[in-house]
Amino acid sequence: MQTSHYIHTQFINGICINTVLTDLKSCRVRGCTVANEDGSYTIFLNSKFSTNQLEKTYLHEIKHITRDDFSKDDADRIELVRH
Repeated sequence: MQTSHYIHTQFINGICINTVLTDLKSCRVRGCTVANEDGSYTIFLNSKFSTNQLEKTYLHEIKHITRDDFSKDDADRIELVRH
């Protein structure tokens, strides 16, 4: 069973963002973001990584949200441009 630890909810530019620390079962994925049906977002951070790595991942995911990347068609292209 996967254990998740709720971290917090915050608002950035009027956007509700939930953050959850969890075991993503992957040693490669540091985090990911899901656009929720209610217009909010949930950032999942992989508990396998260090605090420093997760801080960088969190900021990366926040940039996706604030740049409205979720309304764009090509997620793979966005990831290439952002890295």
